[in-house]
Amino acid sequence: MKALKYLTHPTVLIISFLLILISGEHFGGFYLLYILLALPHGGIHGILATLGLIILIYSNYKYKRQFSFLIEPILNITGAILLILSLALFFNNDIEHYNYGTFFQIIPIITLALFGLLSVGFLVNNVLNMRLRHSPL
Repeated sequence: MKALKYLTHPTVLIISFLLILISGEHFGGFYLLYILLALPHGGIHGILATLGLIILIYSNYKYKRQFSFLIEPILNITGAILLILSLALFFNNDIEHYNYGTFFQIIPIITLALFGLLSVGFLVNNVLNMRLRHSPL
């Protein structure tokens, strides 16, 4: 049970997201590099990734509010969805298919699959936490 708690922590999701390997036609690297390259130009995937990261980091702090039991899972879910949207838009807007080598090489596929599994577990865990905390029982 403790392993599940650590695997569904926002920090683990953030690290796995930033360390996704992208294999490009000319050069490759971690997804963090592509986010940083997109921000000065106003790339939508960079903006969504930054917003998602900020939301997840903010939700990681423990704050005392009246409805914090409901706010924290909502922030976590929103942040994770923004990260997934960022990645989807990154590959969807790749018109020239420069980064499609990511889907044909084993290490980038493993990093994508790891992020996918962690994000599904993170989303399910937060939905269950929200449901359990909100139930009147």
